[in-house]
Amino acid sequence: MTESTVREPQPQPKKNRKKRIIILAAAVVVLAAALLLIPRLLSGRQQADLDAAETVFVDVPSVNYYNGVIEPRQTWDIQRDAERNIAQIYVSVGQSVTQGQQLFAYETDSLSMQLKQAQLEYNGIQNEIDGYSSQISELTSQREQAGADQQLDYTIQIQEMQSARSQSELDLQMKQMEIDSLQKSINNAVVTSIMDGVVKQINRNSSEPNQPFMTVLASGAYQVKGTVDENNVWTLSEGMAVNVRSRVDKDRVWSGTITKIDTENTIQTTTQDMYYGGSSENQATKYYFYVALDTDEQLLLGQHVYIEPLYGEGTGDVPEAGAAGEDAAAGEVPDAGAADGQ
Repeated sequence: MTESTVREPQPQPKKNRKKRIIILAAAVVVLAAALLLIPRLLSGRQQADLDAAETVFVDVPSVNYYNGVIEPRQTWDIQRDAERNIAQIYVSVGQSVTQGQQLFAYETDSLSMQLKQAQLEYNGIQNEIDGYSSQISELTSQREQAGADQQLDYTIQIQEMQSARSQSELDLQMKQMEIDSLQKSINNAVVTSIMDGVVKQINRNSSEPNQPFMTVLASGAYQVKGTVDENNVWTLSEGMAVNVRSRVDKDRVWSGTITKIDTENTIQTTTQDMYYGGSSENQATKYYFYVALDTDEQLLLGQHVYIEPLYGEGTGDVPEAGAAGEDAAAGEVPDAGAADGQ
């Protein structure tokens, strides 16, 4: 049996141990230096970011521009009598009309026949009343000459005649009201314009109950009808000064004042948000607001414009920072030809 030889561990040289100590000390020094420099670097980067942000955003106004359209200050919607037929239309779409000008007329043939029939019935009821009055007078005379035992019978007959006459008198009043209504319809068969304007539309075959038969737009002064969403409606106020800008020429500006914000009649819209892996639909509520222009020179009916609120002027308050809605575009006026947000 051979005995294995066991080697005794040799002591490490002092030179290697000293080298390790030097490397460890150097690492500690580098780490300490890094810990001291990192906060300064971060502070300098943050300050640089702040300086850059201040440089980018200084003097840039936070202004919202809303979509608007030029329309007349007054619109007259003429509702058609559903129980009457149109005999003739005297105007066409786009035609200018003056106050008192004939627009259209209802047929009156059937009304005339009804009127004649009602007048005959009226005369018949009047004859009945006259007959009852004659009988009452005759029965009263006979009762005065009759004996005491017959007077009660005459009294009862007289009361019956008086009751029948009262009913006929009521029927006569009702018939007179019918005649007056028919005569009024015949007299008003021709509808005339109540103002100077332009015929916007004629719905000849419309079956919708709330759709007007004819619409006339007043000529003369224009106003601007804008739309604002529920996020921004509270940043506007009646009496606020605004600028109205052309979509074609940014340098063309008209001044005006918000006269009404219609929060009672809402417009429901649906927007679609796209995200990674799908999309979602959001419901939004919009409102109309109206602007009275100081001058409407070079504006066209139906022209689309941008409305710029002048916060701090008029009675408008400055909105909170960051207020923005889908109807508004912050910053510069959108380029000509931008999509209409209405």
